[in-house]
Amino acid sequence: YFSPSRRLYEPEAGLSGLGFWSHKPIINCNSSLYQGICCQSNVGGVSMKVSELLVHTLKSAGIKTVFGIPSVHNIGLYEALRKEPAIEHILCRQEASATHMADGYARSTQGLGVVIASTGPGVGYVVAPLMEAWHSSSPVLVITSNISSNKIGKGQGKLHELLDQESLFKNITKARVCIRPGDDAEIAFGRAVDTALSQRPGPVYVEVPVNMWDKEAALNLNRLKQDGAVAEEIPNLEKAVQELIKMQRPVIVLGVEAIMARAQKEITTLAELLGAAVFTEVQAKGLISENHPLVFGAARGGGARQVFEACDQVLAVGTKLRDVDFKQFGVKLRGLIHIDCDDTWINKNYPADLSITGDIKQIIAALRVRVGARLKPGSRKGWAGDLKRTCQREAEELRSAHEEMNYLNAIRRVLPQDSTLVIDNTMLGYWAEYFYPTYVPGGLVAAKGSAIIGFAFPAATGIKVAHPQRTVVAVTGDGGFLYGAQELATCMRHGIKFPVVVVNDNAFGVIDYLQGLFYQQSHETSLVNPDFVAYAEAFGVSGVRVRTPDELEDALQKALDDGEMCLIELAASMKAPFGLG
Repeated sequence: YFSPSRRLYEPEAGLSGLGFWSHKPIINCNSSLYQGICCQSNVGGVSMKVSELLVHTLKSAGIKTVFGIPSVHNIGLYEALRKEPAIEHILCRQEASATHMADGYARSTQGLGVVIASTGPGVGYVVAPLMEAWHSSSPVLVITSNISSNKIGKGQGKLHELLDQESLFKNITKARVCIRPGDDAEIAFGRAVDTALSQRPGPVYVEVPVNMWDKEAALNLNRLKQDGAVAEEIPNLEKAVQELIKMQRPVIVLGVEAIMARAQKEITTLAELLGAAVFTEVQAKGLISENHPLVFGAARGGGARQVFEACDQVLAVGTKLRDVDFKQFGVKLRGLIHIDCDDTWINKNYPADLSITGDIKQIIAALRVRVGARLKPGSRKGWAGDLKRTCQREAEELRSAHEEMNYLNAIRRVLPQDSTLVIDNTMLGYWAEYFYPTYVPGGLVAAKGSAIIGFAFPAATGIKVAHPQRTVVAVTGDGGFLYGAQELATCMRHGIKFPVVVVNDNAFGVIDYLQGLFYQQSHETSLVNPDFVAYAEAFGVSGVRVRTPDELEDALQKALDDGEMCLIELAASMKAPFGLG
């Protein structure tokens, strides 16, 4: 691997001169997507501009929407986009919000989200939201520009110049692709798309100098298309089968990578064969409907600990098993079998007795077949029914004791089961993580990768763009909303319509709570806010202020019935759920 500005790593075989590097060997050049986009033969080439080649690559990968902001350094790309009607461009008002939109789009489609930013300051705004995408395994393709290729690295103070611009993204992307004179842009762009989507999905950075957008590049129309890689024997698979069929009280733990693997059917069937109790990370809620008798939802509370204490085997699928998801609730995982995309998170937070890495869907499908050959369907009943009832009683007690639960109930009564609720790291969002029933994959979308605030509104915008017919609602706090409130203009410009609930306590409420908990005094958490209803109306968005759960329910129902963009200000102070259970 290498950097154009200085050699940090040895060049990977076959990639020298392509301007392509990564901190991990993750390139899968044999995948069907890679072969379909950029494999070449020696004949059939046509000439087009680098900008047109990049747009062609996106179109070939099935990209229909991109998010971004034009600038002096990327107008060459925008000229190519102007001439391609098959790709819609969502004009945003700030690059951080545009990145969250692309992230939400990627999560909801389980495909590629694309954000376009500019040199220096423009792409700098992308860093924080890309941290969230990175830690949530969201395949976001960041396309940016740079100063002229012959000026890069010289430190001459050119407009928007940033030395080693790509190094900002070293630790939050799977790969960085920087096009330079003499590079084969077709192969590089194709590999960028493939890398973002293959193995553990994640962000990829693509950079093109301003003087290269209009340079001629070769497109080979006679690509050598090949089938995908032949399936190989999965190591440790038979050992895992033997362990699972002999255990009587198994638990399955699901993470966000299981969502991205599109393995819902396979995981559900395997859980039913084993009669396993099923827990999820917050971001995997709804992978199996929480109406299912085996599903407990996100792990927290005394009832959940009892389940883990009583079980004799844990099968973890596509999860990092982070402290924030499990250990902080006193969860212990015995007899752990850990299945994941790669070994990055194996043995990092909990020691695994057995691990299997690779294509998650393929692994679970193979387990399902082999376990199904030895266990008759229905022969294993769910073993933790009494403990699920204990968890349900805990939740009911909380509902009767905490007004916050009544707000969640109001939202749940209004939203269809196949809807999406996008939550920020705000008080009501924290309650939703554990107590908002979720029935479909992606039914609850949360910023739990890096726990950023200001995520919910723009991410919901991206989800609504991807699924115009789906019911989408965002819940954010007054602090987080103002990180990207100007994107109301984006929604109005593009006809994007959904309700945004802004919980207004005139404070950074979570921090205020923590200061009081640890230091018995708050400091610098009070906020001066605008009149949110008037603010929304200034953009042509309808606004309403509510204070009670019943008022919230009525306002939300009306907003959905009207089908217009709407801001609902929920004027309420809330307590945190952190100390519960």
